[in-house]
Amino acid sequence: MIPTYLTFHFSPTMYSIRSLPRQTVIAFITLTLALSFTRQADSAQFIDPASYNITAIIPAPPQPGSEQYKMDTGYLKNARSTSTRGQIDRAMTASHDSVFDYSDTLGSWFNSRDLPKTTQLFDQVTAQTKVAIQTAKHHFGRERPIYWHLTGDKENSNGYSYPSGHTTRAFVWAILLSNAFPDMTKELHTEARQKAWYRVILGRHFPADVRAGKIYGKFLAGEFLKNPAFQKEWAVACKEMQAARKKATTH
Repeated sequence: MIPTYLTFHFSPTMYSIRSLPRQTVIAFITLTLALSFTRQADSAQFIDPASYNITAIIPAPPQPGSEQYKMDTGYLKNARSTSTRGQIDRAMTASHDSVFDYSDTLGSWFNSRDLPKTTQLFDQVTAQTKVAIQTAKHHFGRERPIYWHLTGDKENSNGYSYPSGHTTRAFVWAILLSNAFPDMTKELHTEARQKAWYRVILGRHFPADVRAGKIYGKFLAGEFLKNPAFQKEWAVACKEMQAARKKATTH
């Protein structure tokens, strides 16, 4: 059962700078990744994570010793102890996420091979979302749960925990796709919540982390959708997706 409330991998270089002052780290991350975008052919910046007041968007995580922290930890332990081997295996597979995972909901027509313009735009969305995720993670600096290594999955989980990067991405993707296909909103959000809950099942995130990821994902999706440059490219992608869906359903 998925709770209704419902990472980016840090390189050794990124991990080593955690000892620096947090604001210095945030500035370093934003500058480094922004510079990497300028080397791409299509490097339009749709969002500006450096300008965000993170604490106005996402509430601070529960503090150790508080009742909220005890509840958060207890919920995580319960999720871990009641998960089945099948759920864990599915969660490990889902760790290697992509927007095209939503073909499970939308249909096999939703694939990178047949949607080149959509793929290119979502590559930009995903890259820029990662910048925003790193900025938020380093702002809060919450350590990951101690349970993540018990599943045997070799995913690198050395980065900070709050908010959940996988959850943030899942909701950015789901909300954008819901904008293109309003009739599929419920199903797309259900898949996003499942992706989020997998992170708790694996012990990689506290429930509060995925809750924050959902909030942040919704915020970031709104930032993309209100950007004029994104709107222009999004209209082209939507036309491509809608044509592919129509073709698939009429044959």
